[in-house]
Amino acid sequence: MLETSMDPQLLHRAASAYYLEDLRQAEVAERLGVSRPTVSKLLTEARRIGMVRFEVLDVAGPDVRDLEDRLRAELDGVRVRIAPGNQVQRQFRGIGDLLGEELRSLGLRRGDVMLVSSGQTTHAVARLPGMPELRGVIIAPTVGGQQEANPAFRTNETVRDFAERTGAEPRFVFAPALPSPALWDSLQSDPSFLEITDLWARAEVLVTGIGAPYVGREVLTSVVPREDPALQAAVGDICLHFFDADGGPLPFAGSDRLVRPSVETLRRIPTTIALAAGPAKVPSIRAGARAGLMTTLLTDVPTAEALLAGSDGARSPGRGPRPA
Repeated sequence: MLETSMDPQLLHRAASAYYLEDLRQAEVAERLGVSRPTVSKLLTEARRIGMVRFEVLDVAGPDVRDLEDRLRAELDGVRVRIAPGNQVQRQFRGIGDLLGEELRSLGLRRGDVMLVSSGQTTHAVARLPGMPELRGVIIAPTVGGQQEANPAFRTNETVRDFAERTGAEPRFVFAPALPSPALWDSLQSDPSFLEITDLWARAEVLVTGIGAPYVGREVLTSVVPREDPALQAAVGDICLHFFDADGGPLPFAGSDRLVRPSVETLRRIPTTIALAAGPAKVPSIRAGARAGLMTTLLTDVPTAEALLAGSDGARSPGRGPRPA
């Protein structure tokens, strides 16, 4: 329990606004209805009691550039960027910084389309500071999910968070991830849904997470059956396209009605930035690369080292890099 004589809820609100939302102290003061000196005191107290913690990384450690080069060769030419430390423990802040750099380097212009997937990693990163300004860029979801209880799978919310951070123009899918047959049929002629499918087809970039292996997975969208025999071999998914260890597709009952771009559409997107960290994601990353569903991987040092440690004999013959 954090020991303090000040209101812990007020401390948390001030610290979250300043450190997570990147607001200035004057903006925090206006939001909380207090003076700027009070905000300064709140932030000092939050640091004193350990509610806010800073970390200065030692320069000693693995050669990140060397890891990136080795992993690129291991993943058939997928470009790799590696954040320091354990990014799961650090709430993906380093991966968020790398994503900001990648998006900034793309030089997206007004009218360009960026797609965003559902998932815990994209949901977390969308709320971090450091994203570039994307005025006039259109951001749209890759999957439905209005009915989801877990906000990480309500992709419209992740899109909205990205748009608020970057100034981009959000577009939304007003449909569940797995509609009924009747709703699916009606969506095929619905103007708002056809607008989304058009955005899918002309997207310049996709930001996506990589789902962990199906068996033993702790968090899963509600539309995917928990005990489906067809998915027992699934080592991961991207945009609800489940794949086996060789990157081969694994359809299941109802998957033909999932609200998502086709694999062919995903492969045509010029830049697909996949975000993934944690030991559970090692087979998922490897198989996603074999499936040709990413051009860039953003991960962390422990995950990169685990991928390389398990590389002996791990390649599957006959599967090349992502199609051009």
